[in-house]
Formats: sequence, C-alpha cells, structure tokens
Amino acid sequence: MQKLTVTFVIGANATGKSTFIKNHFSDNKAVILDVYDYQQKAYKEAGFNRQIPFGEAFKCLYKANDKLLTDIINILRQGKNIVVEQTLFKAKRRIAYTDKIRQAIENVNIHVYVMRPSDALWESYIAQRKLYGTLQSYKNIAAQIEFPNPSEGIDLIYEVADNNIQLKMDAPNYGIVAAARKELLAEAERMCKEEEKKRSKLALIESMNNRPFWHYCESCGKKAFISAKDAFDDGWDYPPQIGAFGLLGPRTCGDCRITDTLYWKVQQQSLPIVLEETLTAEELKTWQRIKNEPESLLTEE
Repeated sequence: MQKLTVTFVIGANATGKSTFIKNHFSDNKAVILDVYDYQQKAYKEAGFNRQIPFGEAFKCLYKANDKLLTDIINILRQGKNIVVEQTLFKAKRRIAYTDKIRQAIENVNIHVYVMRPSDALWESYIAQRKLYGTLQSYKNIAAQIEFPNPSEGIDLIYEVADNNIQLKMDAPNYGIVAAARKELLAEAERMCKEEEKKRSKLALIESMNNRPFWHYCESCGKKAFISAKDAFDDGWDYPPQIGAFGLLGPRTCGDCRITDTLYWKVQQQSLPIVLEETLTAEELKTWQRIKNEPESLLTEE
C-alpha cells in the first residue's frame, strides 16, 4: 500500500506559503487546508471580531489547531494526501501534530517546507497584500521560528528560498522532544482546568436567574436578598435582568436615580474608564463588588 503524505508549508506572514502551495501542489489531488480558515472560524464562534483579548486569542488558536488536526486525521483515514498551510513556529506545536498523526495513522509520511524568501521577494509579497509594517518587523517575527528537526517525527524537511528548494535535515535532537511533550501536557491540563472554571462560572451565572442573591443599591445603601425576577419587578437596575455581572453598570433600587451611580460618574469623564485612584471609599467598594460578581453577591457583606 502506498504511503499517504501530510505536507506542512510553514513560515512567517507574507512569505509566499499560499503561492508555493498553488505552484507545487494544486495539481496533485491532495486536499489543501489553511489554518487561517480555522482560526477565523474559532474567533467567530467565540464571539470576537477585531478586538480579541490575548488570553482569549490563545484559546481560539488552541481550538483552531485542534480542529485542524482532527480534520487532517479524518482525511488521511479516507486515503487522501494533505497539504497544510500553517505557521508552527515552535517545535512543540509541530510535535503536537506529528505525535497525534502517527498515533492515528500507521502508513504516513510527514514533510515540512520552511519558507525563507529573499528580502526582495518578501517585500513584494507584503506590497501585493497591502500589509502594514516594515519588512524588518516581519523578519523579527520570523526569527522566532525554531527550525524543524527530524526528531520531531518529520521524514523530510525542506528550506525554500525563492525558487530554490533544498533538503535540510539537521542531526536529530531528541532533547527537544521530551521537553516539548512535557510542555504540551502541562498546557493541556491548564486548558482543561480553565474550561472547567469557565463552565462552572457560566452555570453559576445561569443559576442567578432563579436563586435569591444580595442586591446592593449604591445610591441609598439599601440591600435585599431577593431573586432576579423579584428585583426586576421591584424596579431594581441589576444583572442579570439589566446589564451583565462583572461589567460596570448601575446597581440601584427602584427608588434611586442612575445619576447617583459610579457608572454615571465614569460616563461623564473624557475617557470613560474606571480610575481607581479617583474613587471615594464607597465607590471603590462598589467597584470591587461589581468586578467580583456574581460570587460577591452570594454572601452578605
């Protein structure tokens, strides 16, 4: 039986990965996958567009890589070769792929092409795509790439410099493999704990619709241990019926005005963000309570 092949084309942004794949693999009936498509889908599913917090971006990239890996294995099981446009700057990211692929598929070759264009060609790619930043800024990112090593489970490694494709197989370095697997295991455990924490948080927030919890009016100081529905019926401005837990908004009873709240004060500033050093003791107490919602509402202050 002929061996199947997974080919990874890796490199920094605008190094010609897509062009290389089009010129060298478009006619060989291989399935072509692009990690960018998976990343964009992960961002969309997480509810992000342009502004993505760093921690959330990492989670999205982690999920995108996991989904891409799953698709690679499923396609190989269908007896098809695959070409993947990826970044895979770090050895541990490549090992995460090669380990799972070899565990799932017995008869497979894994090839890697590393894109290293000349400055002139690289600048032309940047100009064609109308990207921001200088060539040097992209080269600084490329400098972070750990060049692939055969010990990572890769059969053939090529360096692509413009039209020159050269086999480059360094001596195996098995030390990086053990370290990478250890890091990957710790990373997976951390992600699992974070996901469990997130699920618990969502379950707690959902429960707040039906359970009584402490409501504090930041204007008059009134407090009440009531359900969200009862609070809404009594005129409270309070999550989850009005606003969201953990986000700045009015926290008032039905008798008080929004103009007496920390939220209103912040909205009158030229820069509408909370500056803790400008808050009174009571405002700081309110802000700390809001930041720690809904847990801060489960026990009486």
